[in-house]
Amino acid sequence: MNIFDFGVHFTDEKSCRTHFKEERDKIGVICNRCQGTQHYWLKNKWSYECKSCSSRQSLRSGTIMQGSKLSFLVWYKTIFLLSTTKKGFSSK
Repeated sequence: MNIFDFGVHFTDEKSCRTHFKEERDKIGVICNRCQGTQHYWLKNKWSYECKSCSSRQSLRSGTIMQGSKLSFLVWYKTIFLLSTTKKGFSSK
């Protein structure tokens, strides 16, 4: 994928969140409280709720994006640029 294809696939925040959710669902979500693997998806809150203990977990929880205020689009662009360049980028 090149930068132009990336711009076509990920045009806004919602497309990035949807893609991230699909990929996270493939891996599976584990509850932080009870270690349960069965969850409901709360669409209006963009978070998971454990079927066992009703604990909520955000989409970012347990990832490198946890605690970040940056949007998914910014994270996606950054990850894309870092992973596609041969020499990398400066952290500045």
